[in-house]
Amino acid sequence: MNKKIMLASVASGLLIGSMATFVNSPTISQSMVSQTQLLVDTHKSTHVLDLNAVITLKRSGQYEMYFLTDNKVGFNTSGRYQFDHHGLSLMPEQSEQVLSSQQNNSVVETMFSQRGMHSMEDLKVIPLSEQQLILVAPKYSYLFTKQEL
Repeated sequence: MNKKIMLASVASGLLIGSMATFVNSPTISQSMVSQTQLLVDTHKSTHVLDLNAVITLKRSGQYEMYFLTDNKVGFNTSGRYQFDHHGLSLMPEQSEQVLSSQQNNSVVETMFSQRGMHSMEDLKVIPLSEQQLILVAPKYSYLFTKQEL
């Protein structure tokens, strides 16, 4: 009888352990807003882009994000997110370029609106306070402030 109980507990432990390996990283429910200025060097000059961004992380492991300049040029994206030992990774599943109806968009803004210009994997998360954090990407850093959902 003891052997059966021991075998059953070992088998259930193996089953639970193997199922736990397939569970995603921890998730949170948080919305963050950033109003940052990016300095973009070109061959001729340096452009200043006023950036408005919102990232909403959902408990389901999904996220929604938009990045827009003051001229309403940028992109919307949504997908899955994951925390790991490197930081935060955003894996986009849908993306949409946003261009203003004005025809005078600068080349820099048009390039900025292409989601592929921004690496969203392995973002380093640097907490500053309970309400603020910095997301560090390979080319830029963004200061985000938490919002109530």
